[in-house]
Amino acid sequence: MSTTSHRSPSRSRVRSGGLPTWSGIAIVLAALVTGLLLSINAQAVGVPYLLCFGVAAIVVAVFTEVRGLFLTVASIPLLFGIMTVLSAWVVTRSQASEGTPAFSTTTIVTALFPLAQFFPALLAVSALAAAIALFRVWMSRRSGRAAEKQAIAHRRRAAEADRRNRDAATRARRRTNQVTVEELLARNRNRERPAERRTEAPRPEVPRRAQAPRRREAQAPQPERRRRRLDDDLYS
Repeated sequence: MSTTSHRSPSRSRVRSGGLPTWSGIAIVLAALVTGLLLSINAQAVGVPYLLCFGVAAIVVAVFTEVRGLFLTVASIPLLFGIMTVLSAWVVTRSQASEGTPAFSTTTIVTALFPLAQFFPALLAVSALAAAIALFRVWMSRRSGRAAEKQAIAHRRRAAEADRRNRDAATRARRRTNQVTVEELLARNRNRERPAERRTEAPRPEVPRRAQAPRRREAQAPQPERRRRRLDDDLYS
């Protein structure tokens, strides 16, 4: 018996439904880049940047496939930290005068400040995304268990129906065999009857010796009768 486990189609559909993992990460990254462009336009990392990040994180947590939720949700804070520092640095460099060093202490501190400033928002969005991911994982497992129960019940019904079909076929085969045996016995009886007629004892023959005198008597010549003449009438 094969020990390979076959997953039910419904469970496979539950696990594989949704956006791929790389697609969820790409959506969050694209939203942060959009926030970066809006921050450059506004010359400040503010609410538009946070809105882009929050909407993308929630959408990804809702629509990413279940098996990729852990990696996607775990990458959200990392992407936010990298892109927030980069966005703040780009905005600072766009506001700096010519000749200012790109990686001075002031520039670095200014780039890190929005990360500390938006840390509560990052924590709230990450916690909400994690809660959504946990709920989806729980629902997926629950649906998988229900699908497994349905599949087990279906296999049991199919096995029971198969067993009944085999029993019916066995009974029909037995009946067919019984009828065939009876027919063969009847044919054998019909064949034996002519043989019995042929093998009946013949009638006893009359001994040849007893038949011989009869044949002789039958073959013995009988005396011819003498014809009467006219002389006999005259002289009698």
